[in-house]
Amino acid sequence: MLESITLDKSEVSAEIDAYIHHVCFGKQGVFEYGEQLRYEIVNNNLLKIYDGLFINQGRFNRIIPGTYEEIKIANGVVGSTRYDLIVSHFETDGINETHDIRVIQGDDDGNIPSLQTGDTFNGATVNELLLYTVKLDGINIKSVTKGFDTISQLRKYMSVVSKGEGTITVEFDVD
Repeated sequence: MLESITLDKSEVSAEIDAYIHHVCFGKQGVFEYGEQLRYEIVNNNLLKIYDGLFINQGRFNRIIPGTYEEIKIANGVVGSTRYDLIVSHFETDGINETHDIRVIQGDDDGNIPSLQTGDTFNGATVNELLLYTVKLDGINIKSVTKGFDTISQLRKYMSVVSKGEGTITVEFDVD
């Protein structure tokens, strides 16, 4: 079924907007801007994730500049290893969309939990973008590993090749 989305009197929905962003960027991840979702370990049960802009299947989300999100980690168990995932969780029912940052808690046997991934433009209702994997050794946070791609600013791929009367020719190098 053909859908015209840029004609007069067309209504552009959030879903169409996200679809266009998904096609243009071609990936999910965190943009090179602000703190880029930098984390800080506050204690063995709390991390802070600082500001940044990120995209999950074409849906832009941000932690407002100069702010952070507090991420609570459940207590570990002495003598065990656990992996928790911090994810960008996007969910839709086809009409309403929600997004949050959440922790997927692993088991105490050291198994890494699964992400829910799916193409939300073709019927899937959930997509999770991995932000960080937290390794707990007993009750202590042993490491935090980045799980997202960093998306560079477009100007890093552009170079001006000529300037003419009222025009600038730009070349993109995406390799």
